[in-house]
Amino acid sequence: MSNLILNADDFGYSNGVNYGIIDAYKNGVLTSTTLMVTMSGTMHAVELMKENPELSVGLHLNISLGKPLIDGETLVDENGYFMKPDSLHKEYLYNEDELRAEVRAQYEKYLNIVGKKPSHLDSHLFSTDKVPLMRKIASELALENDIPMRNFDIEAYNHVEFINYRNYNAKPTLDYIVEFFEDIIKNEYVEIMTHPGYVDYSLNNNSSYNVQRTNEVEFLTSDVIKNLIKKNNVNLITYNDVRK
Repeated sequence: MSNLILNADDFGYSNGVNYGIIDAYKNGVLTSTTLMVTMSGTMHAVELMKENPELSVGLHLNISLGKPLIDGETLVDENGYFMKPDSLHKEYLYNEDELRAEVRAQYEKYLNIVGKKPSHLDSHLFSTDKVPLMRKIASELALENDIPMRNFDIEAYNHVEFINYRNYNAKPTLDYIVEFFEDIIKNEYVEIMTHPGYVDYSLNNNSSYNVQRTNEVEFLTSDVIKNLIKKNNVNLITYNDVRK
């Protein structure tokens, strides 16, 4: 049997994104999400967590959107904003102490506003995959606190194969799940990354991936994916269920 985690990135990005994630969880097959603690919708997301205590919530580490929690000269551009990993010059280097302080500040803020450890760690725009120093620091945090991390194996946890549409060069929808479902569920434990949400002012003005998120809400709540999961006897789980 395949054990499937359907995770929504960007919880806390904005109120519209938050509502889309909650709809995909309450009315669909979404099992998990990861919270951004540096965004305008962070506290709104925390309130929704209280209303939906069974929702599994991890920490979406962010060094590529908005402003950091700490004062760090190497973390930001000339205007004080994070830089996207793809825009960094090859010779650009983060100060390790500053980056570690920011990552740990985001972790501590999660603990303070949520009141418990995150279910797992992942990152915005794949910074824990694209930025080697970020991967090092985030994995240290995961190991120290016994928390699973996307795309990083820890001895105490089963390997979770990470799937996203970029693996298949697909259009920015979740239709690839249907097309490749038999291949995806060959894995014993697997995570599919999703980005459901509704468009509001903040999302529309800060992300090129906006209207597409409404399509993801529709897909995650559709009979198509529900029937596919039931037909193939797939077990829907969260990162809370991957310990050996």
